[in-house]
Amino acid sequence: MQDSMFAQLLFVHSLLRYVVLADVALATVLSALALRSLPEWRPLHKIVTVAAIIVVDLQLLLGVALWFRSPVVTAARADMGAAMKAPMLRFFTVEHGFMMLTAVIAIHIGYGMAKRAADGARAHKAVAIGFGLGLVLMVAAIPWPMRAQLARPWLSLMP
Repeated sequence: MQDSMFAQLLFVHSLLRYVVLADVALATVLSALALRSLPEWRPLHKIVTVAAIIVVDLQLLLGVALWFRSPVVTAARADMGAAMKAPMLRFFTVEHGFMMLTAVIAIHIGYGMAKRAADGARAHKAVAIGFGLGLVLMVAAIPWPMRAQLARPWLSLMP
């Protein structure tokens, strides 16, 4: 039962990463472009940033559930000293989660500053910086297929 639940969570988490990356990238690019040409904060900007916040938070919840369900992480938590010496165990037990949580915090700070901004230009700057930083951290922390020891497939398939 646990293996099936883990596989299903991993599939959804793997699939949702593309939605998260696309939405955060869209919010970042829209705000960066708006800084140059259209400094007012429009309903489209709010819709895109709120959608990004929603999918980022959902992805975080799935990631936390996976962290507790993962047989790799469970084994690593049993002996953290040994896990810190093994790059793959350290990545999935500590580094991936820490970097992703930092990315989520950066995105939330950017959105919070945008909501309180005095004008559209400051709101766009806050989103461009916060979401941009979050995007860079997420891309760096994803176990892409081309990463030697940490590789995960482009999409983890359901059993």
